[in-house]
Amino acid sequence: MAARRLGFFAGAASLGAALRLLRSHSELWVWCVLPVLLNLAAFALALTLFWHYLDPIGESARMLIPTAEPTAWYAWLWVGPLRAFSWLLKWLLLGAFLAATYFLFTLLGGVLASPVLDVLSRRVERLRTGGVLEESPAGWVGALRVAVEEGKRALFLLGGGLAFFLVGWVPGLQLLAVVGALLFAMLFVPLDYTGFLLDRRGVSFHGRRRWVWLHRRAMLGFGASALGTFLLPGLNFLCLPWLVSAATLLALDLGVPEPDGARAKV
Repeated sequence: MAARRLGFFAGAASLGAALRLLRSHSELWVWCVLPVLLNLAAFALALTLFWHYLDPIGESARMLIPTAEPTAWYAWLWVGPLRAFSWLLKWLLLGAFLAATYFLFTLLGGVLASPVLDVLSRRVERLRTGGVLEESPAGWVGALRVAVEEGKRALFLLGGGLAFFLVGWVPGLQLLAVVGALLFAMLFVPLDYTGFLLDRRGVSFHGRRRWVWLHRRAMLGFGASALGTFLLPGLNFLCLPWLVSAATLLALDLGVPEPDGARAKV
């Protein structure tokens, strides 16, 4: 299929097209509910883990800055600030642990739900084009491949996020790190959600990254709109099937790249 160049707003408009498609085809709803339930289960597991380690983490933070009981009133001059700092450190550590747990289990929920989301993407493709083009294996082998590819995308996100986090610690580069991380996230979202369609075409992860960059204007439009759905905590669980459907439609509109080795076979 020949590639088309679409602009920023065309990428954003794919979310509206997907919403209209999902509303008019109730047979897709079951494939929308299952990923949400899997992600909610992963989120509940994350909260359980956080609650289980709440006291040990708080105690560890307190032990980092031990403070004895003051024996005289003037000892509060240094004991008071130390206790305040210890209290602040405790809540900073708890907040960091909660954020890391939420993020990791969100990725886990996405990996667990990936075979179901692949079925949804297949059905969206069939409704749009009348059939499903596939180069990758079917059955449980194909489902395993989808989960593995989703894991690769999750690791790519972790690596990119860590890189911008480290850059943010360099004096004077904080603004660059924030802008870079935002643009990275806006491009990663379409890379992730179009992955289900591109997996079926046998397109490598490297080939997908090239394809996303080739259509960066449309991808940034999709990514910016998708990130807007994440502003409310937990909304990404509900929007996950919607965004996969939108990304499938966008990929079909742009023109899917050739499978790996296709040029060599010609």
